[in-house]
Amino acid sequence: MRFCFLTTTLVFLVLCAFAAKAADKTVHDQKNGFSLSFPEEWLDETPSDKEIRLSVKSADLTCMVSASFYDQSAPGSPSDTGKFMEGWSMNNWKKTIGSSFSTADFSNDRLARFPDGYPVRLADLDFTVRRENATFYGHSRFAFSVRGPRYGYVNCSVMGDSVEHVARMWAPMADKAERVVDSFILDSP
Repeated sequence: MRFCFLTTTLVFLVLCAFAAKAADKTVHDQKNGFSLSFPEEWLDETPSDKEIRLSVKSADLTCMVSASFYDQSAPGSPSDTGKFMEGWSMNNWKKTIGSSFSTADFSNDRLARFPDGYPVRLADLDFTVRRENATFYGHSRFAFSVRGPRYGYVNCSVMGDSVEHVARMWAPMADKAERVVDSFILDSP
């Protein structure tokens, strides 16, 4: 009897895990050349910024995608974007992404690969945004890549009124954020 209960419980847990994974919604934006998967119950919001192509959110976590064409002939543009992404540094994070924030401290920079082996950079970001007399604190997980004629990133973040508040908000969201960020794919050239 115990074996039957244990087996039934394990099967139920496995089916729930598959159902949760199957409940992800995938958006493939052909015009802007990217795909992203996120939990089906999340809200798909109208982006507030013209550079943001997709904005989805749960109660506390917001994920935004920016993607556009990359001008390889522009001065200072690397000719081999794959090698550029492989040689990425913290200074690249600060120049490319950090300038949008009042303060930006990047950590956990690492190289990952799209399914076909093309490089993408991942990092965490602790940031502040100052507006008038208010300061907001936040934490994000980013994926960024330049791939052929396209570049893009996904940013999943939480914001709060203190560093401690953000840490409490991020802890239960970290796995979901990572799952969404890891699903980001720029279309191949």
